Amino acid sequence: MDISKRAIIEKYHHVKNIFVKSAEDQREEILSGPIVKTLLILALPVMVSSAMHTAYNIADTFWLGKLGSAEVGAPTAAWPVIFTFLAIGMGFSTAGVSLISQHTGAGGTEKANEAAGQVFGFILIIGVATGVIGFLAAPLILKLVGTPPDVFPLATSYLRIVLLSMPFIFVYISFRFLLRGIGDMVTPMLIRGFLVVLNMILDPILIFGIPNIFGSGYSIPPLGVTGAAIATAVARTLAAIVGIYLLFNDRVDINLSLKDLKLKFRWIKQIVKIGAPATLARAGSAVGFIFLFALVAIFGEKAVAAYGIGRRVIHVVTFAIWGFAAASMTMVGQNVGAEQTKRAENIVKKAIIVALVIMFTVSAVLVIFREPVMRFFINDQPVIDEGARYIAIFALTIPFFGVYRIFDSTFRGTGHTVPAMGLSLFRIWGTRILLSATLALSTLSLGIITLDIGLGLGVVGIWYGMAASNLLIAGLSYLYFFSGRWKKKTIKTE
Repeated sequence: MDISKRAIIEKYHHVKNIFVKSAEDQREEILSGPIVKTLLILALPVMVSSAMHTAYNIADTFWLGKLGSAEVGAPTAAWPVIFTFLAIGMGFSTAGVSLISQHTGAGGTEKANEAAGQVFGFILIIGVATGVIGFLAAPLILKLVGTPPDVFPLATSYLRIVLLSMPFIFVYISFRFLLRGIGDMVTPMLIRGFLVVLNMILDPILIFGIPNIFGSGYSIPPLGVTGAAIATAVARTLAAIVGIYLLFNDRVDINLSLKDLKLKFRWIKQIVKIGAPATLARAGSAVGFIFLFALVAIFGEKAVAAYGIGRRVIHVVTFAIWGFAAASMTMVGQNVGAEQTKRAENIVKKAIIVALVIMFTVSAVLVIFREPVMRFFINDQPVIDEGARYIAIFALTIPFFGVYRIFDSTFRGTGHTVPAMGLSLFRIWGTRILLSATLALSTLSLGIITLDIGLGLGVVGIWYGMAASNLLIAGLSYLYFFSGRWKKKTIKTE
């Protein structure tokens, strides 16, 4: 082997050893290693994973944008509903991160593995139930939220196909959260990469079809929005299958067998105690986003398309938020489990400082280039103008959303999900929806009462309401963090 090849291989193993460690080595780094370095090592795979997922969303929007604003509006209408159901799986999977990280920090690796099996089994059951209920209720839900008539049939098709794969999506979510609890961020990143690449390959094929090179017609028919939904469902199903294989074949530091999935009341009690508030928080937020979509839909198809594209573009600059939030959740959970509360507090403060520097930089760049970015996705000037205005107003408050998200992950990582739930619900219902409705509409209808207190700014009022909510929730989250109540352990170590 020549020197250049040997140098490349040595460099590869050096980089691999930085990010891929045994659970015990990872625990040692989390509990006693340099805080900023460990944060970056844990956050980077999640940031890459988030960026890959955003790339898929951008590709999905790009291809559907070639078909028209109604096609772009279909997943925009469907995803708040999908996220409402995903909130159940993500909420109870939060219990997995909390239990596993605290038991790992306390040195209870067997307890951590047992908790993983219980969470996985619980999530599997509710995933099946959620998929069935969601599939049956999909048309009714879309009607209730005021989906525009030209978008409704497309959104219904998209929603039902994704909901059919919900049990597998729940399994995939659970897999990611369980590994996050022990500090393994790399394996979920690699599987997310597989998922995104597969999705991006399938998207144009299933949306536009493949012509028959040997004659007329298509070898694969163009399916439009339905094709985009099928691509999403297939990719996530295969990702779940890979996750199951790794968990049940001793390929990761959590090793499960079928007997581990037999539910035990003492574990279910802990899972529900931690997971129920997290689920209510996520579900309440998701339902809030459905109402927010309904508010946007009042102003027509163009506003819906602008919101849908702008929202996905803004996700590009949130990659750092999700990385540092996930890293903080794991590190704080393990340090509180090890009764190192002062270190846990320093972790949160340093995560916020680093994330703010990154977020202000990328948000400013997005605001500067907002119009060309919108034009990349759709050739409809009213949609471009409204989307650019949305980005200009909302994007510079995203760093404050990042502050809130890191605080929120801190509270959830230590099992303090009730205050996290309160903050989450207040963010959506007490600030975002209330402010957006007040600013956008002339009158507010509250059941049998109609109040003429709205400012009637139109759809721009929604953008201002959303931006203001980020500023308010960052301040409120800091107040609870400052109280120090989140430092109390929530696991049972006996």
